[in-house]
Amino acid sequence: MVRSAYFGQPADTFVRGGAHVAVYLVPVYQGGLVVFDVSARAARGRWLPWDVLEFGGNPYEAAAALADDWCGGALSDLTLVDVMSFPFEGEGWELAIVYRAELTELPRHDDVRTPFRFDPGEYDAIGSFDPVDLERWVTREAPAGARPFAPPGGLVF
Repeated sequence: MVRSAYFGQPADTFVRGGAHVAVYLVPVYQGGLVVFDVSARAARGRWLPWDVLEFGGNPYEAAAALADDWCGGALSDLTLVDVMSFPFEGEGWELAIVYRAELTELPRHDDVRTPFRFDPGEYDAIGSFDPVDLERWVTREAPAGARPFAPPGGLVF
């Protein structure tokens, strides 16, 4: 059975079997991926900045707000790098919109978040994202051996 992705009314939290659109930020400083060690009890672990997009919200504006909140707004470039689809707990679905943020300085830590910068060329899985995807977004290059997508017959405008 094929199901279309129609969304219901906005909710205050995740809904079993529901769908949401999330915006993620991939901060890069001097060629290295920057992630955050979060010590808050409800979200302990290593994370990329992210948030659920408000109903009718603008993904670019949401990414810019993440850059302000998590990285102090110290960026020289903010670029859309990917859109991905993930199953979500409780038979849900997430559409992830991913932006790359080129930082001009390393973010400061606070009482619940401490930035960690990987050395250039070093990657680890973060959340739902595989190291190969993080590498592609940080370096802006396709992995070795990957071929660009070309639909049969080319694009028609």
